[in-house]
Amino acid sequence: MAKITEEMKAMVKGQQAFVATATPDGIPSVAPKGSTRILDDEHIIFAESAGKRTFENIKMNPKVAIIIGDTSKLQCLRFSGTAEIITEGPLFEKSTESMKKMGVPAPHAVIKVKVEEVYDCGAPGFGKRLD
Repeated sequence: MAKITEEMKAMVKGQQAFVATATPDGIPSVAPKGSTRILDDEHIIFAESAGKRTFENIKMNPKVAIIIGDTSKLQCLRFSGTAEIITEGPLFEKSTESMKKMGVPAPHAVIKVKVEEVYDCGAPGFGKRLD
């Protein structure tokens, strides 16, 4: 399995993430997720607050890709993996508290993605696999 390095964590921190999903029929969808965080060396999480297309797609097809980039430095990473929907327990409760502190409605779920592949999508990496 892929490992999220300290350098990757530093690049990701504070950047906007975009999550790509697809329906079982392969129709793609991309959505911004401001709650995206690195959980540990193998997982990325985000709160699913809207409960719309991304959430429904993950229910039917748990394969996702997450793009996070820093355009000022021409850095970009694509993480691909399998999503797990979490609706209770410590991770969900912590996320709910964080969202409340930000004045945002409680999430429907926390999505925990097991990172399976990492690609450099910035310059000069241009699609080089990093894991």
